[in-house]
This record gives sequence, structure tokens and C-alpha cells, in this order.
Amino acid sequence: MADERPLIAGAMQLRRRGRQIAALLKSASRAGDLLQLHAAMIKSSLFPHHAFPSAKLLASPHAPLPYALSLFAAIPTPTLFHHTALLRALSSSAGGSLAAALPVLASARARLPALDEFAFQPLLALCAKRGPDGDAAAASLGRQVHALVVRYGFSGVVSLGNALCHFYCCCGGGGGEGMADARRVFDEMPERDAVSWNTVIGGYVRAGEVTKAVDMFSEMMCCSVGVSVTALVTMIRCGWQAEPMHGFCIKVGFCRDAKVASAMVGMYVREKSVECGRKVFNEATKRDLVLYNCMVDGYAKAGQVEEAMGLVDRMRLGGVRPSSGTLVGVLSACGASGAMAAGRRLHEIALEAGLELDTALGTALMDMYFKCGYPSEAVAVFDAMQERDVKAWTVMIMGFGVNGQAGEVISLFCSMEEDGVVPNEVTFLAVLNACSHGGLVSEGRKFMESMVLQYGIFPNTEHYGCIIDLLGRAGRLDEAYELIASLSSQGDATAWRALLAACRVHGNANLGRMVQARLDNMDDYHPSDAILLSNTYALESRWDEIAHVRDSEDQKIVKDKKEAGCSSIEVSCSFLSNATCFVAWKVSGRSQVMADDNELNLQCSKNAKGTIHTSTGRDYHASKTEKSTGMED
Repeated sequence: MADERPLIAGAMQLRRRGRQIAALLKSASRAGDLLQLHAAMIKSSLFPHHAFPSAKLLASPHAPLPYALSLFAAIPTPTLFHHTALLRALSSSAGGSLAAALPVLASARARLPALDEFAFQPLLALCAKRGPDGDAAAASLGRQVHALVVRYGFSGVVSLGNALCHFYCCCGGGGGEGMADARRVFDEMPERDAVSWNTVIGGYVRAGEVTKAVDMFSEMMCCSVGVSVTALVTMIRCGWQAEPMHGFCIKVGFCRDAKVASAMVGMYVREKSVECGRKVFNEATKRDLVLYNCMVDGYAKAGQVEEAMGLVDRMRLGGVRPSSGTLVGVLSACGASGAMAAGRRLHEIALEAGLELDTALGTALMDMYFKCGYPSEAVAVFDAMQERDVKAWTVMIMGFGVNGQAGEVISLFCSMEEDGVVPNEVTFLAVLNACSHGGLVSEGRKFMESMVLQYGIFPNTEHYGCIIDLLGRAGRLDEAYELIASLSSQGDATAWRALLAACRVHGNANLGRMVQARLDNMDDYHPSDAILLSNTYALESRWDEIAHVRDSEDQKIVKDKKEAGCSSIEVSCSFLSNATCFVAWKVSGRSQVMADDNELNLQCSKNAKGTIHTSTGRDYHASKTEKSTGMED
């Protein structure tokens, strides 16, 4: 008996040591901590002979996948606990693959007398993760795991039934087969919990079968299953009847939950009911970053920059640190409206918050600065970015192209290629557009050839439109006409209108008539067609032709009126949006044919504050201006 006491004491000490190691593994935050604990386990003989601490080491989320596989290989007789731990590591790892999971499953079936339900769940999770990418192997393996679940008699386990439903929702095959299989598994489950219902409802929503999702949600209510936040968020996001869903959330008492409130704010933003979204926001008892981002994004999409900025300041005062996602949407609205002061303030907030200048935030800042007319600031942001993807390069190319710096655009494109970034179709569209505005015909053709031959990107209508516009600006109208005619039997209406505008610029009325005939044959009427052709005839003093165009258009040119343009300015750092701004100048005019000097005059009258006088032969358009001036009484 005395001889056994040291052994018992040693075993108890080893067990205590194992529990201590397991607790330390739970609190480990980096791979270096795992290496130190691994060394301690070897020193105290806990690895590889003791299952519990070694399995915890395998299952650590901070263990690199190759390291976990090497640990498993070092265990002479791995238990079911080890196999399950490694399968969980594979399913949770971004680099987990079916090729690595299959040998583990084969080892478990060969070495162990039986498997339990916990061994199948990570396999199904891994298959579900790979399924949405169209991985046929993942779909096949998942079905085989389903067969094993039935064979081992685990069909009645709720957690496994939920895992099977999730798998079939993610990758059951096309044409609705996956959801049909998921519903079949659901119906065959002897017991179901809230997760079971939420999984299938979410699957229907992702598959676009909203009606079935609503029916199943109603069925869940009839079965007296407790409504969960997940189910409500899923139903709200599917976009089914905003107001009834809002009322139901109030009835069941989840309206003040941050997740439900975020979903409802997003729902009202999609419905363009920002004020209703703000009411939901105000009623939420706890406002997290996601809820703030939804509300800020709603204001930004509605063009209400001042309200969005006020909410950003409020969240900072409330101790919620803004993310790059908070600022990106507002920066886009600032760029669209020219609110430079607000955009610069957002840049300062990003710096104060210590936000990383990632591709999303950097691209949004560059776009804002370019649209507000500050290219040097955009270049400074671009230079400060650590990583530049194709979107960042494309924004730079677009910005310089809009500012008329075609040479800089070509230089940027070459630098992007040298940096190893592959351009996409949007990049080429920006380059071709810059070549068009810069009159670089040969360069534009070279880029078009490079897009097809070097990068395998086939041009679409917009790319051809840039080339046609390029040829039209250069006066090569016949060449542009032949290019459009070669695209298809009728060509594209947008391309024909670009050529018609070029005919107006170069005064080629005969070709303009041919282009107009093409547009008439396409039965794609637009009021600008007759206006462009009339202006082309006016340049050649062909007044009878103008009258004929107006008569043939059935007086549409008179009925179709251009809507009044509306500008917005910043007054004392307060932004005025189009919906509520004070319209300082409202200009209306009508064109007249002056027979004495054969030119078009535009007489403009100012409704409220005076008169704009124009010299003979000058065209002033109220719908599009280069500069805006703020005036005060």
C-alpha cells in the first residue's frame, strides 16, 4: 500500500498539471504561446500520451494548420477525442481542405470501434463552407457523411440534424435541390429546436424563395417555437413587408435589440424611409457599431451629409469607435455632392481614431478628393496606402482622366502593371475614357488591343462607346460609323447617340441624318436625338430641315422639357442638399433661330434675382454648370 502512494500522488499531480495546461491553452492568444505550452507538456510527459491536454492543443484556434497536422502525426494512438479535435480545427481554419480532412476520417474509421455524433459535425461544417463555391467534392462528401450518420444511428440527434440542414442549404445542388433536401431532413427530424427553424428559413432567404421563408416563419409561430433574434433578423433582411415586420418586432419585444434594430434600419433604408429608420435607431436601448453604421449609411445614401456627420460625432461622444465602414459611405456622399469640408473632416476623424488606411477607406478618400477637385490630396492618400489593389489604381486613373490629364493616366497604368496589379474591365474603361477626352486615338486603340490580347477581357458596349467617342472627337466620323455598324445588325443606341453628338460638333448633317435613321429603326426614342440633329442642321443654316425634324417627331421635342438643374453649396460649413436647398438661380430659356445672323440665341431670364445676359451665339445650360456661386441677401 505504501508503494502505491507515490504513484497515486504522481498521477494526481500529473492530472492537476494537465488541467493547468488546458486552462493556459484556453487563454493563449498567439502561436508562440502554444509552442511554450507544447514544450511544457513534453517536459511533464503530458504529450503525446495524455488525451485531454493534447486534444486541447490540437483544437486551439491559434494553432497553424500544418502545426496541428504534425501534432496529430506525433500521437502514437490517437483517440476519438484527438480525431474530433483535429476535424474541428480543419473546419474552423481558413486553409482547411477536404484533402486534409479525408485522411483523418479514414484514420478514425480504421482505428476506432465506433464514432460519435461529435465527429460528424465538423465534417458537415467543412463541406458547407466549401459548398457555395460550387465544390462538387464537398457536396459529394457531405452526402456520404449523411449516409454514415444514418448508418451509425444518429439521425435523431438534433445538433446533427441542424448540421445536415445547414449543409444542404449551402450546397445541395442547383435548381432548388439543396433546399428540397434540407426541408426533407427538417421534416424527418423527430425533435427540432430554434436553430433548426432558423437554419431552413435562412436557407430559403438566401435562395431567394421569400414566400417559402415567410410560410415557414408562420409555421414556426403556430408550433409555439420561441422567436429568436436570428429568425427575426433573417425575416427582416429578406425584405418582406417592412411595416408588418416592424409591428411584430414591437409585439414580441425585440425592437430594442441592437441586432434587430440594425436589420430594421437597413430595411427602411432600402425602402428609402430614412426617417422611419431613425425612429428605430432612437428607440434602441443599446447602440453598437453595426447599428450606427447602418444609420450613417442610410443618411449617406439619402444624400443627407450633415445628418450623417452629426451621427458620426454622436457615436464618438458615446464611446463607439468608428470603423472604416462607418466613413466609406459618407465619403461617397461627400464626393457626389462636393461637400469638401465634411470630407476633410472625415479624413481627420480617421486619423484621430487610428484607422488603418485600407483599400476601402483609402479608395473612398481618393474618390472624394478627386470629385471635390483636390487631386493633390488624392495622390497623398494613394501614396500613404500600404496596399493598393486594382480598385485603388482604377480610382487614381479615373480621377486624372476626369481632370483631363491623359498622359498621367497612361503613366499610372504602366506603373500599375509594373506593380503586378492586373487591370479589370473598369480600369480599361477609365483609360479609354481618358484617351477619348485627351484625343489620343492611337493610344486608345492600343489599350483596346491590349485588353483583348494580353488580358483576355472582351470589350463591352461601354468600351466600344469610348472608342467611338474618341473617333468622333477626332473628327473620324466615317470610321466611327463603320465600327458601330460592325458591332451588330443595328448597333447600340448609346454608341449611335455618341456619334450623333460628334456630328453636331463637327457639323456633319448628312451623317447625322443617317445616324438618326438608325435610331428610328431601333425604336429607341430619346428627346436628345431630335435636339442634336436640329442643332447640327442649324450650324449649316438648314432651317427647313429643322422644321421637318420637329414635325416628324410629332412635336415631341416641344413636349419633352429638360428638368431644371439644381446645385448645392456649403454655407458656413452647413451643407444644403438638393431636396431642401435654396435655389439661388433658376434659369429658363428658349432657343430661337435668328435669320439675320444665322445663329442660335438663348435668351435666359432670372425668375427672382435679376437677369443673365448672354452674347449672341453663346449657349448657357442651367442643367450643368462648371462653377456655382453662393449669394446672400
